[in-house]
Amino acid sequence: MLGNDKFTLYVYDGDYGLPSFNVECTKVLLYIAMVKVSVEIKTLNNIKSCAFYTGPCFMHKNLSFGSFGDIVPYLNTLNFDLDVQLSPKQRSEALALSNMVQAKLRGPVEFAFWVDSRNFEEFTRVWFAKALPLPFNILLSRQFKENAVNLVESMCPNDSCMELVKEYFNSLARECLASLSARLGVSEYFFGDQPSSLDVVVYSYVAPLVKLPFPSNDLSIVVALWPNLVSFINRIDAKFLPELPKESKYIKNEAKLKTSDDEVSYVAISILTVSAISLLWGFAVSKGFISSKLF
Repeated sequence: MLGNDKFTLYVYDGDYGLPSFNVECTKVLLYIAMVKVSVEIKTLNNIKSCAFYTGPCFMHKNLSFGSFGDIVPYLNTLNFDLDVQLSPKQRSEALALSNMVQAKLRGPVEFAFWVDSRNFEEFTRVWFAKALPLPFNILLSRQFKENAVNLVESMCPNDSCMELVKEYFNSLARECLASLSARLGVSEYFFGDQPSSLDVVVYSYVAPLVKLPFPSNDLSIVVALWPNLVSFINRIDAKFLPELPKESKYIKNEAKLKTSDDEVSYVAISILTVSAISLLWGFAVSKGFISSKLF
């Protein structure tokens, strides 16, 4: 594939053996690994890339797609179809189960990352502060948290007690995981010995609960109740994501996971303030409001 025929994918980074800290990015990364399509993967970890792209962003020729739901149909038109071996009935079942996972696990995962105050303060915000450049580590964390809070409020409009909300999401997750475990059984994948798009979706929502060291993570205990799901995650890791390091790239000492809120805030404010003053000073000099001869 030459020139502008190449595939390019922009994603947020992962850690702890997880392809990405963003579920949509994880879906796309695993899907392209399973269909064996050659893609240039670019991590959103510098100011330029973060300013122009949000993950996932899949580009081909003059086209770009920003979600798993848009990327997969396009790849299917190019004969990269993970569900090609499924019958029409199996495709319908895969879609129904994928929708169930989305409906019942998205809330618990978003809650664990962004709404649980201990997880956010001691883990999620700390990780993003190290993995993304200023000011995007602050801006994107704020955006992701706001989106998660809006989702939680839409799912629990009458509950203000976080403990009740947490228990509700735990019950949703238990119900979903029990159904998935029963459907998977002793099979390698949900439809036999070949992976499908359903396997991609299940992995992307369950893997963070298994892998990430959230300070408050009741769901990791819940997932462990179904060993076949844990084995399913490990099996996909070994076959399709074998090169992902299991240790953290950004948080080396988990004993020091909790950092000072003031430290992060003061550094960010100081850098942004100096940058703003420099820009304003340059503008004033260029327009003649301040004479450069003063210096």
